[in-house]
Amino acid sequence: MASGDAQRAWFPEMLADLKQRWLSHEMTWDEIAVLCREMTEQRRRIKELRNIKPSSGTCKTCGGNLVMPSISIRSVLFALLKTGVIDDDHFQRLERDWKKHRKINGLDAYGNESKGFKGTPVTY
Repeated sequence: MASGDAQRAWFPEMLADLKQRWLSHEMTWDEIAVLCREMTEQRRRIKELRNIKPSSGTCKTCGGNLVMPSISIRSVLFALLKTGVIDDDHFQRLERDWKKHRKINGLDAYGNESKGFKGTPVTY
């Protein structure tokens, strides 16, 4: 196992898949949210196939085991920027649009409806 693989959020094959899917068509925020779930599952499968054990750690509050969080929409945007699929201006515009869309629709970082949201979701 390569050093750092237990903490790795993005593997090269995931980045290649992300790039291909992003460039194939303009994605809606709902499609990006689905992509995040698929990328999280792909990461889980890669780690399982390569027998990469999760990094160890426990929560100081509850004593439970720490787990790597799911891939968020911002994580997708940063991965697109890092791989050169989008430039800094495009990244800034997408990040601003995501923040606005998230607030208006009461979504969490993964594109899911936040608990306690009382508004009416808006689609573009």
